[in-house]
Amino acid sequence: MRKRAKRLLTQRPAKTSLSSEKLPLVEHLKELRRRLLYVAACVVVGAAAAYGFERQLVTVLLRPSHGQDFIYTSPLGGINFLFGICLDIGLVIATPVIIYQVLAFLRPLMRDTTRRFLLLAAGAAGAVALAGIAFGYFIGLPSALHFLLHQFTTIQIRPLITIQSYMQFVGLYLLGSALLFQLPLILVITNRIKPLTPSGLFKYERHLIAAAFIIAFIMNPTPNIIGQLVVVGPIIAMYQVSIGLIWLINRPATLTRIELLRQHDAEVQARRLNQELRRLAVSTPAVVPQATNDTPSSAMNV
Repeated sequence: MRKRAKRLLTQRPAKTSLSSEKLPLVEHLKELRRRLLYVAACVVVGAAAAYGFERQLVTVLLRPSHGQDFIYTSPLGGINFLFGICLDIGLVIATPVIIYQVLAFLRPLMRDTTRRFLLLAAGAAGAVALAGIAFGYFIGLPSALHFLLHQFTTIQIRPLITIQSYMQFVGLYLLGSALLFQLPLILVITNRIKPLTPSGLFKYERHLIAAAFIIAFIMNPTPNIIGQLVVVGPIIAMYQVSIGLIWLINRPATLTRIELLRQHDAEVQARRLNQELRRLAVSTPAVVPQATNDTPSSAMNV
């Protein structure tokens, strides 16, 4: 019985260590599930709010098509169309919540990240996403749709497009525009995980310009060079803004290092000066005062 009790006592720590090793993964999965539930709830609330303005939203989303007629080929096509619109608007409304939950889940990977930073980043991401959607809706999308819907038409060829395919194209286009404007936030988050330098980012600028022209050709497939530059310009501008933000964020740490180096140099110079003074004091002999001829005799007698 004593041997069996000793064997059980020796086996118990091993079981607890296994459970403690599995605990962090389980906690991360629970946290991920909780944050996904928050995101899903916000998307549902946003979609329900968008359903109350379905007519206005349909009018706004069909405006860039320049009066093009659309069809749906199934009895449920209209319902699917409205459901897709409400879901897309719900995603747009829930963008700050989505960004906040993603950053909060990645918080252990980022250095010196506070909740205030997460809130500011989520708010900035929502504002920048709206700016990207506005840019795609008012500038990029009308030009792309005008080229795609009217460039290949003839007397015998007319576009016959379903409303579902049109909304898929519009949704992907606006989503791409919103993601392009998220480039500064992406680089700032990357800098929190792995520090970046402006000089290192400038080295990849040529690759960014090439990628910007490729993206511009996909988003705005027109032979007009001005239409291409309309998309290329904001991408390059966002990259330059990202470099400026990285420089501003990393600047305090750089100044602190410079001050520490200056303080260290001052201490080394003071130490060297003290050593030189001591060496001079040791090497210089003491001067003994001697009597001169001008000294009075009375003073000598005293």
